[in-house]
Amino acid sequence: IDRCPARVLFAMPARCAETNGKAARGSCAASAETNVIVFRVWGADEPGIADAFLKVVVSHMCQVLDLAQFVLEGSLMFSFVLCVGDQSSMGLMKELMRSAKERRLQLDFYFPDRSPAGSGEPSSESVAVVSVVSPREITPAMLCDLDSKLSEHGCVVKEIEQRRDNKKQINGEYNKVEIRVSCPPRFKLANLAVGAPTSRGESSTGLQKVAWEHGAETTVRWWDAMNRPNGKSLVVFGISNELCTCNVLDELLTEAGLDPGSVPADGSIEKQNELKVAMLKGKSTGIVQKVIDRLEFTPGARLVCSALKRLGFRLAIFTNLGIKKIAEHVKRELGMDYVISKDLEVFDGVFTGAYIGECTDVRFRKADLLMLMAEREGIDYRNVILIGEEVTHLDAAKAREMVETFGPNVYFNSNKMKDLTIALYLLGFNGSDVRALRKRRRDEVSDDCSIGATPEGKRIRVRISAKKRGPGQLVRMLSPLSALSPEMGISTVSQCSLQDGGICVGFDFWAKKQDPDQLLKELLFACHKLDFQVLGSDLASPAGAGPALAMSSDMEAAVGRSHYVITLVQKPQITAASLSAIFGLLRARSVNLVRIERLSVHDLAALQFTVELPEELETGSFSNELMEASNSHGIDIAFQKDDLDRWMRRLVVFDMDSTLIQQEVIDELAKFAGVEDEVKKLTEAAMRGELNFFESLKSRVALLKGHNADELFSKVKKNLIFTPGAKKLCSTLRRLGYKMAVISGGFLPVAREVQRELGLDYAFANTLEVDETTGLLTGHTSGPVVTPQRKRALLATIADVEGCELQQTIAVGDGANDIPMLHAAGLGIAFCAKPKVQAATEFRINQKDLSTVLYLIGVSEHVAERLAVDM
Repeated sequence: IDRCPARVLFAMPARCAETNGKAARGSCAASAETNVIVFRVWGADEPGIADAFLKVVVSHMCQVLDLAQFVLEGSLMFSFVLCVGDQSSMGLMKELMRSAKERRLQLDFYFPDRSPAGSGEPSSESVAVVSVVSPREITPAMLCDLDSKLSEHGCVVKEIEQRRDNKKQINGEYNKVEIRVSCPPRFKLANLAVGAPTSRGESSTGLQKVAWEHGAETTVRWWDAMNRPNGKSLVVFGISNELCTCNVLDELLTEAGLDPGSVPADGSIEKQNELKVAMLKGKSTGIVQKVIDRLEFTPGARLVCSALKRLGFRLAIFTNLGIKKIAEHVKRELGMDYVISKDLEVFDGVFTGAYIGECTDVRFRKADLLMLMAEREGIDYRNVILIGEEVTHLDAAKAREMVETFGPNVYFNSNKMKDLTIALYLLGFNGSDVRALRKRRRDEVSDDCSIGATPEGKRIRVRISAKKRGPGQLVRMLSPLSALSPEMGISTVSQCSLQDGGICVGFDFWAKKQDPDQLLKELLFACHKLDFQVLGSDLASPAGAGPALAMSSDMEAAVGRSHYVITLVQKPQITAASLSAIFGLLRARSVNLVRIERLSVHDLAALQFTVELPEELETGSFSNELMEASNSHGIDIAFQKDDLDRWMRRLVVFDMDSTLIQQEVIDELAKFAGVEDEVKKLTEAAMRGELNFFESLKSRVALLKGHNADELFSKVKKNLIFTPGAKKLCSTLRRLGYKMAVISGGFLPVAREVQRELGLDYAFANTLEVDETTGLLTGHTSGPVVTPQRKRALLATIADVEGCELQQTIAVGDGANDIPMLHAAGLGIAFCAKPKVQAATEFRINQKDLSTVLYLIGVSEHVAERLAVDM
């Protein structure tokens, strides 16, 4: 790594009030005596770098508007966007330069463009993610061709991520790159995926065909920050050469002693199938069972289906081959929910050579059938996922219509790809996820995946910066190298973006035959000519020879058993002091910060850190230290294992009083009944855990005796005050496919109203006994009381009904009676809770906004806003 002393670039300062509104936010933007400054640091990665710089930022009372970081094979790049007072600017820059010099790092400053259009992106931004998966190496030519196609449509690359477990050297299966792109307003993903119509009535080349030219597969979908389809999805498979390794109709002909190859291949697939079916005329139906007895499923089919089922997906088989008995067999074996198939006509135990019924083409009706199933399940059309070859058999216009209506489309053919697990990679799963899924299905695949070969040749590492994002930047950066495939590949690529519109990109290349010095010179010259700033470059030892690329035969050891996610939330925005405290703790405990993800959109209010813990660090003590920092700085912090279970949660259960609504229902009833003071004292003591819940409830209910039930509940329901963020949270969760319930120690009429208002699936609460003749409250409850233990039992019951495990549930509450439920759930969240509850739970939210729960489950503000627009 180039270890030159720190250097600084100066430019005329831009006043915060005059800068790009995307960067200048909050109190900073309101002041005319402040500047927005962007600084970038790069060099050898080591613990404590970010902590050292943040201490300087805090000492100068700066406001952090944005930050980004990534690590590229031992090299660190990170950037901060700061709001700093006029009087502090020069002093700040001097101290940051001194800190960089002490650590042998390089550092640049610049003042962002004043123009609101400085980012070069569409003003109304939609974000899509392109997943590229290949059994081969990722090459400069592949990235160039993909970016060229993106730029044709005005799409701008924002982020590129290539995790360690998404390298074939590690997972033994595939290389995978995720590219997040900003798309123009009203953009159609179908044009990007399968090609746009041209003025000559033809279609341009889509990303799918571009990827095929490089031996890769790709999917395109709208970004939801979780990088996976949500659980409220329908996944549709075919059978022949998809779920099964053969063409089942051909197998039927072979079993009957007929040659499927005798059917001319010049007609449509439907016409060929009709001719094959006609050949079966007079053949015994007994051949179907013989084919079933030797039918082989595609490797990975059971794994994929079981994983998607556990996530709550609905699975369907659509086939137009016409052998329904085989389709039903596949459905039973793989746990599918639906099968739609034509069937062959039979008379007196033999085939007639025709299909049953008038319909001769299921594909013609497929879109209608998909819509019907989606409507029945309450699933958005674009959450209908097609896996197989269906779209490739359609003409361009119909293919665009299918992809635009549904999606994403995952191409698969078992003759081309031997394992269906590539579909999981294309749908957003990572190498460590797939390995975890394989471990849960030991009956199908052994634990040991073969490790891919380490590329041979010299390594070239380059870090590049640009002050503005724009279409085609990867093409311009990589054009000197694109003609060298397959003699040159990319071991690692990463890109991060800042809110001010700038980017940092890192490449780790390997070159087999070419002179690496000459290649590096050409790359640096091209970047200089295009006004890209090269932050650093170096030549390394042959690929695989150095410690940075040392691979383990155990992927868990290579990827690391200790990856965690730390979520930070502070409103209106995270302070520099809070960030400094967290970075200081990471440094003190030698915790490696792998990735920073911004979850909030409008202000720096929520961040997600992916970190790697050293083996000797005990997670419990580290979690306690994070909580101490949380209490000291007024910032909510969640510390979770970054594993598959985190993404498989499907059920969210809420307390009602002081959680979904701001009131305590019993207190509201008491207010209208004129016994407010007496009841409130009992309620507060019960929520603090000072009184037995059952006895407290009994005493409070007795005070309501003699009042009209309908009148009391009507007044309470009219005066409900929902907690800020409750409606946003529930609408977002519902669109993401979560099931939701309210389980309350309050009363059922109000719980039903809350259920109706928020669109919840279940409501459980206490029932007040009413005198049937007078309509007055008797002062007693009716039926089982919702005690703390019953709350926990109801959580388990709902999970069982929904077909998910307790580990897949989330519980949110504030009172002592919620503690058993919070402990039982996979993620128990104390929301603005009493001290006893906070002390007893691992996850806490003290921001007065219930939608903060979304950040803890990895859902960004961008997703919530997009889903709200779609409603």
